[in-house]
Amino acid sequence: RLWLAGSASVLALALSGCALLQPGPRTVGISEAKLAQAIAAQFPFNSRYMELFDVSLASPRVRLMPGENRIGTELGYSIGALLLGSRQMQGTLNLSYGLRFEPSDGTVRLADVRVEGFEVPGVPLAYASRANRLGGLLAENLLRDFVVHRVKAEDLQLAQGWGYQPGALQVVPGGLQLQLQPVQR
Repeated sequence: RLWLAGSASVLALALSGCALLQPGPRTVGISEAKLAQAIAAQFPFNSRYMELFDVSLASPRVRLMPGENRIGTELGYSIGALLLGSRQMQGTLNLSYGLRFEPSDGTVRLADVRVEGFEVPGVPLAYASRANRLGGLLAENLLRDFVVHRVKAEDLQLAQGWGYQPGALQVVPGGLQLQLQPVQR
């Protein structure tokens, strides 16, 4: 649904090139530019959390963290508490996460979401650490195991027809690599 749209077409192209190759694992590359484009196309993102908070995320800036096999994203946020009327908090959210492919439903999901920073401008110093913790928990819960892309059933069938299935996603300098593993028969 979010962030990796376009990877399925990369998968289909890569598989067409695998037809004449010897069996074995293959790797498909997704460039940092394509990843950033796909992420940016999904924003703004709006959600209601626990029927108490209206959350809006916008303006993502992506950075790759290959040494940790993670992606970092900085976002502008706006949070409105329904109990407080129209009052909203705005600031910057920095998070990092891994990606995993879930074969049971053909989705790519965020994994191990960590809030690296949650700035709440204008909050009195005495409440800043509490606001940061609350915002961090809110973001981690909202994004835990979040579906970022659904691989089309036709693309999965094409992969299986060529004898492959999607495997691990690895963050590397310059982008992502998707491992295509031979189907165990």
